[in-house]
Amino acid sequence: MENPARPTSVPERLTSIINYKVLLLILGLVAGFQLYLYSLPDPEEADTTISVISTLNPLAAAVVGFFVAKRYQGSKVFGKSYFALALGLSMMVLGEITYGIQDLLGIDPYPSVADVFFISFYPLAFYHVVTNVRFFKPKLDIATKIFIVIIPISIVATYSFLSLQEIGEANFDYYFGLVFIIASAVVLSAGILGARVFRQGVLGVAWLVLVIGILLTTFGDVWYYYLETFGQYDLVHPVNLFWYASYMVITYALYKHQNIV
Repeated sequence: MENPARPTSVPERLTSIINYKVLLLILGLVAGFQLYLYSLPDPEEADTTISVISTLNPLAAAVVGFFVAKRYQGSKVFGKSYFALALGLSMMVLGEITYGIQDLLGIDPYPSVADVFFISFYPLAFYHVVTNVRFFKPKLDIATKIFIVIIPISIVATYSFLSLQEIGEANFDYYFGLVFIIASAVVLSAGILGARVFRQGVLGVAWLVLVIGILLTTFGDVWYYYLETFGQYDLVHPVNLFWYASYMVITYALYKHQNIV
């Protein structure tokens, strides 16, 4: 009997599909939540609600990630890689908790120790992606190699152009945001590579959903650090919608991985 924790190969045909109703539900939930926040008369009530949702969202994704990692703990690839991703999501949870506490105490949470937790997500997510991709030893053509290099360069260039065009110089805020933008862009590029590697196999759809989640995080990061450069960010800002949606999509992707791997 084959051990499910030690898959031998990726099937040639997809046996999983994206349930677009789930993605539409996620879109409706985040849009409805934003409208709810706008309707609240008390800003402090909005801040409390946002802090709770911002913590529970990545927490749910982390719990599912640990569950998947436990299920495949005997695998040299899936067990370790999913544990790393779940640990990265846990860092996001700690970051949100720290950010919320500092904001509650009247301490400016940007920049702060919360960012140490936030930045820790990216190397762990990168490890998750690279470990899975290496396991299948893909042969990459020149076009694919160029594509995965152009993506982070384009994202960083866009952020740099928009920021430097406004501030006129590379100050601390620019460089601080640049660290996160580079990290996010590299993870996104690796995730897209994973989606291309697995696109013909049973993991293809699950990886595509995961990449959508990472893409939403990247959009949120670029927009957020652009806003922070000019002090325009607040907890009710719609940029948060990208992060709300990204954690929900990643949770859905992990659920699909669990049922496929």
